[in-house]
Amino acid sequence: MSIEDTKSAYMLRNWKKTLDQLSEETGITLREVCDYTGFAYNDNGVSFYVKLPRKRTAFIGIGMAFRQPVDVINNWIMKFGGKRRLYAKDISEDLVWIYLINANLRDTDSGINYFRRYEDYQSVAFAVFSERWDEIVRMQESTADVEISLGQVELGSEYDGIRDFVAQHMDAFKTAYRKPRAYLDMYVDKIIEVCRRNPDNKTVKSLNSMRGYLDDSMINFLSGSSETINVVDRNTGRRTVRIKHVPKGRKKYIELCLSLGMTTSDINRYLELMGYDELNIMNKEEGALITALTEWESKHPLQRAFKNKYFGGDDTVHLSEEEEYIAVDEMLQMRSELIE
Repeated sequence: MSIEDTKSAYMLRNWKKTLDQLSEETGITLREVCDYTGFAYNDNGVSFYVKLPRKRTAFIGIGMAFRQPVDVINNWIMKFGGKRRLYAKDISEDLVWIYLINANLRDTDSGINYFRRYEDYQSVAFAVFSERWDEIVRMQESTADVEISLGQVELGSEYDGIRDFVAQHMDAFKTAYRKPRAYLDMYVDKIIEVCRRNPDNKTVKSLNSMRGYLDDSMINFLSGSSETINVVDRNTGRRTVRIKHVPKGRKKYIELCLSLGMTTSDINRYLELMGYDELNIMNKEEGALITALTEWESKHPLQRAFKNKYFGGDDTVHLSEEEEYIAVDEMLQMRSELIE
């Protein structure tokens, strides 16, 4: 059995143990979980019990069926699913899921199936955003002002909770993902600055000139300001809340980090900021990547000294301009070297 197979078997055993303990503690059976979520029940083995779920929504539904809080469900999503944890500043879906999980935890009497009400509540949340989005973006209204204005939106009383929840988080959406975006900007800005200063550099003058090192989707993502989410539709020029302001998928982020010359510790830091678990040595692909990055880093000490100086705040590191350019060139060439 390979290391990856061993890891998968170990994770599945832990997942089954988790479900068994919850069933014993709560008295809720796997059949009842299926009834709540709408998942198919099979006497020979429920699908989410005989193998690890692949989708975040599966972990959310199972957690809500067992009346688990957000932090427990997030732990499952990251540990067992390898997915990004639910993030309150994510306006595309996570905010609504967090609200529904909390509502489900508090409501022990009504019998409302909050998991199956997601589409309804998402529509309401979007209506709330649409009602005041342009004014909020233009006028930089405070949370208090938003709460007052949203109170005038005509919605059923059952949606008062989601309306208020959206209002409480509205200000935060304008700076969603600021920290991880700023982390990427730090790399991009310093790489471009060093390249501009070097007379031997003939290509890298700006972000757009980094094509070849970065693909088009990476360039598009990095071109937006880290101080705000992207709220302008490129085709119509209108502000919108439907724009996907971050790429989807952990692998895409890892590729982006590699393109900017990040090694294991750097990538893990970014993944943490984005709400993902760190690179997994037990995973076949990621284990091989960690090994390759460790070997590459041992052969390129200047890039680590450069990162320690500018990104780690180590004032004891002294590099000449030529050494800095070599370090940056190493970082930009790293991904292609690893592929070779």
